[in-house]
Amino acid sequence: MNLNDALMFFVPTVIFACGAAMLSYRFFAEYQRWPIGKFRYRSHLPGILGTALMLVATVYASSLGWIHVTVAILGGFAVSHLYMHVFRMWVETALLGPLAATAWAFVMLTGSCD
Repeated sequence: MNLNDALMFFVPTVIFACGAAMLSYRFFAEYQRWPIGKFRYRSHLPGILGTALMLVATVYASSLGWIHVTVAILGGFAVSHLYMHVFRMWVETALLGPLAATAWAFVMLTGSCD
C-alpha cells in the first residue's frame, strides 16, 4: 500500500468523523450539562453541518469504491467516539478536521510528485 492509497482511506474517514462529532455534540453536551456557548440558540447548526460533512464523505468514498465507504463509516464513528466521548475535545475544533485532512493530503500528494 502506497501513500496515495492510505490518503484515499484517511481523508473520507476524518471528514466523516468530524461530521459525526458535530452531529453528536448537541446531545452529548446536554447529557454532560456542558455550557453550549454560541450554539445555545442555534442548536440545529451543528447537526446540519455534521450531516452535510458525513454525506460529503460518504459520497466521496463511494466514488472510490465500497471498501472506502466501509472504512470511512466504521473508522469515522470510531474516531468520533474517541474524539467526543473518550478525549472530550471541543467540537469547534472538529471544524478544522476536514480542512486539515484535505490540506495534509494535498501537501503529501504534491510532495510525492517530485
